[in-house]
Amino acid sequence: MQEIVSNFKKYFSVRLADTQALRQEAFRIRYEVYCDELGFEDKNAFPDGLEHDAFDASSDHLLLVHNSSQAFAGTVRFAHTSVSEPGLILPLEKYCSHAFDPALFDLKAQARGTIAEASRLAVPARYRRRSGETGRPFIFDGVRADISDQARNFPYIAVGLYLAAAALFVQQNYQYVLVMMEPKLARALTRIGIQFQQAGEPIDYHGRRAPFYISPEILLSNMIAPIREMFDAIYIQLAEQQSNP
Repeated sequence: MQEIVSNFKKYFSVRLADTQALRQEAFRIRYEVYCDELGFEDKNAFPDGLEHDAFDASSDHLLLVHNSSQAFAGTVRFAHTSVSEPGLILPLEKYCSHAFDPALFDLKAQARGTIAEASRLAVPARYRRRSGETGRPFIFDGVRADISDQARNFPYIAVGLYLAAAALFVQQNYQYVLVMMEPKLARALTRIGIQFQQAGEPIDYHGRRAPFYISPEILLSNMIAPIREMFDAIYIQLAEQQSNP
């Protein structure tokens, strides 16, 4: 597993989309994947080729950079709630709140400023190298065509983006981050020590997806060592970008 860390550092880096130009790169990837390729969103609603919504203004956007080409290999959104803006809700609160089981996670009881959401994870088709995978904005068990050693089956892009969102989650002191994901993806993440807790039964939401949550304590105490090393490297990258804009 140690070569996974060295490979990630060699092939990829994380960039906070902290300028309008970089945010547009994230929206362009989302349009390519969610509108053009998968048809999850109406492409006619975005004549500029940039998929965006009302939640983006109150979110952080992250890009994964393919180092050798400096091309963007994926994006994820980190959406916020805020004490100072109590009317601000998360996308899944608008679209998926009915999926939460209050006995597992009482979404309505969570105070503003304590919960955030990782969503809109998208990877362009050219960076998804596994044949037969269709209908998904990213894949967890895909093959990187430009990584030739035995670790090439590791899902660098998906894990890197999730860890980037997790780094912001820890840096910004939220109590929980929420996601809608396929249960089999949650099980796959558990194998590397990212132990999301299921908060309800699956619903039809761009496929069968269920709500999950994780706390900083659960996140940081269960990661296997190489994944924790990847997380720490990404955490430092993002912290440096925020301290040196």
